[in-house]
Amino acid sequence: MVDGATKKVLLACLVTAFGVQTALVYTDERQDPLSEKELRGRTLWHENACQVCHQIYGQGGFLGPDLTNAASRLDNSRLESLLTIGSGQMPAYHFSAEEISDLSAYLVALDQPQLGRGQLRLGGTTEGTGPWGAFDLVLANALREAPAGVSAGYRAFKARPCSACHIPLNDSPVGAPDLSLVTERLALGELREVLMRGRPQAGMPPPAPPFGVSEVDEVVEFLSWLALSRESLEAALASSDTPGIEWRRIPWWEF
Repeated sequence: MVDGATKKVLLACLVTAFGVQTALVYTDERQDPLSEKELRGRTLWHENACQVCHQIYGQGGFLGPDLTNAASRLDNSRLESLLTIGSGQMPAYHFSAEEISDLSAYLVALDQPQLGRGQLRLGGTTEGTGPWGAFDLVLANALREAPAGVSAGYRAFKARPCSACHIPLNDSPVGAPDLSLVTERLALGELREVLMRGRPQAGMPPPAPPFGVSEVDEVVEFLSWLALSRESLEAALASSDTPGIEWRRIPWWEF
């Protein structure tokens, strides 16, 4: 049995903890409040239960990619396609142009690199942030010794939203395969077909914008080099230091 004095001490501790938490919340650094347009986008996000499949700032589901930094890589045409046509396990929502614009504005508001990067990173060109940011730095060093065609293939790859689904040196949580093993899984003709037309039946849309003929050759060269360099790249990535999320500065009440 807990006596009365002990109960009072426990209650006092709980009240003190609540007071400290309240003080921290209301004295925390805050970002600018969301605009009316961004608030409409946030409403769409909540009404359509996007957080069931997608994370922002570490909160949400794991079925779809982390969308914390989607805005810095997902262009408007790709966003419109995803929201109106769908892709793989993501259904079509048939949003209007205004709703797409509102949701896009909300994603832009979420994408604050100074706060950190999502784990399955969709966006951002800030060096060293998130899985692709860290891997980009590793690749930048390795590509200095690679043939020109390999570097050109990497640039063509990065010009498309491929990293929206694929992650470095591993199968992604959304089912996108490890690109460093793709040349072992597919014959050359199959790989070229996928690069030109995608695999819609497996959830992979055609590349946007489409690859040119020479770009297909360069991307194949890059993927072949990636397979040969996998072990050294994996070791370099494991030793890299990827910055995390600054949890204290996240404007939770807004998002």
